[in-house]
This record gives sequence, structure tokens and C-alpha cells, in this order.
Amino acid sequence: MDKKQKRFWMRSSILLVMLAAIGYTFYSHFSEDRGLVDAGDEAPDFVLTDLDGEEVELSDYQGQGVYLNFWATYCTFCRQKMDDLKDHYEDFEERGVHVLNVNVDESTLQVERHKERYELPYDLMIDRDMLVSDAYGVGVLPTTLSINADGEVVNRSVGGKTEEQLVGELESIVPET
Repeated sequence: MDKKQKRFWMRSSILLVMLAAIGYTFYSHFSEDRGLVDAGDEAPDFVLTDLDGEEVELSDYQGQGVYLNFWATYCTFCRQKMDDLKDHYEDFEERGVHVLNVNVDESTLQVERHKERYELPYDLMIDRDMLVSDAYGVGVLPTTLSINADGEVVNRSVGGKTEEQLVGELESIVPET
């Protein structure tokens, strides 16, 4: 082989490796399964701060049910779900199910105004930089995960639900006494 052919094959090889690397990067970044936590998985622990400045850690609720709700103020289905949650929040709280509402990267002012406007009785947290949302594979709002007392995800739910479906999801994670 002469120098031109060697140079051609060398450049072609380098180009092929670069294209493969770029292709893999796009695939891993935009893959639907990236960080997807689903039923049967152990819920990854996280720490977020609520509107009062208190840290909330998922592992603090070990032995109890957790209804993890990812939402935003602009989401119509989220507002409906949170309104339905308001009606059942205290009953399930007494039965050992905690509702954790995680706002997906909106301003503190927006979330505080939303809480006041809709008279929400439960704590709200904001996922700054969407680190928790990404870890759970949240792409559509609302996304909720029902987590049992052992820290296992029992159900992953995306989109709007009826009040009956919501109550059923809450019932499924009431700890056994």
C-alpha cells in the first residue's frame, strides 16, 4: 500500500470510531430507559429540601409507604391529582403513607404561590437541577411512584388518574400492622 491508501484507511478508521462514540453517546443520553425506576425496583434514596428549608430524605420513611409525586405548577393533570391528594392526605398519613410532592425545577416563589392558592396541606419540595427526576427517569408529568414499607416500587404511574385510581395506589402501600 502506498502512503495515500494508508492515510485513507487510517482516517476512515478514526472517523468510524468517532461516529460509533457519538452514536453511543446519543443513544445513552436519549434512551427511554435512562434512569427508569419501575415496579419491582428498589427506590433510590435522595435528599431534597422542602419550602421550610427542612431536608427530606426518602430513607427516613423506611417501614412506611411513600407516594412519590413529581409535578409542576403548569401541569393540569398535576393540579387535579394534588387536589385529589388533598382530600385523602390526612387519612393515609394516619395509616402510615406519606405523600412526597417533588416539583420539577420551578422557582421557589412559583411553588409557594401554588401552595397558597390551592391550600395544599402537605410539604412540597423542589428538585433543583432535576437530579432526582433524572434518577427516577421522569420525562412526563405527573409521574408517581408508589413505594412500599420495604422501599420497593409497587407501581409507577404516568399521566392523569381518576380519584379512585389514586386511592387504589395509596391503598396498595399502606403498611401492614
